[in-house]
Amino acid sequence: MGARAAITVNRPPEETQRLWNSPELLPRFIADADAKVEFRAAPGDRGTEILVGVEEGGPRAKLFGSGRLAKVKDELRRFKQRVETGEIARSDSTPEGEAAERKLSQRPAQPLSASELEKVGA
Repeated sequence: MGARAAITVNRPPEETQRLWNSPELLPRFIADADAKVEFRAAPGDRGTEILVGVEEGGPRAKLFGSGRLAKVKDELRRFKQRVETGEIARSDSTPEGEAAERKLSQRPAQPLSASELEKVGA
């Protein structure tokens, strides 16, 4: 297995797996990407660990692109939120929800030039 992602859900393994397979909660991208999903009891009786492995190469990798692991992480986070709170958290600054894939295209912060500093009044 190539890349892996994991998350802990505060529910027993049997319930988590049942919810995962329910039509309304099934993470579609993970199912369509033919990823390997494993459920195991989290240490310290803290719920269930969900581990997802996706292949790095092959025909499915070309179909789903290089941001596949980011999409898997997004779906895991959404699943956890839906199972634990009943909804997906949103903020005013990102009403579409937080997406790891979007962060891939961000560039590192750069210092402002003298002319830019003058524009902002610094």
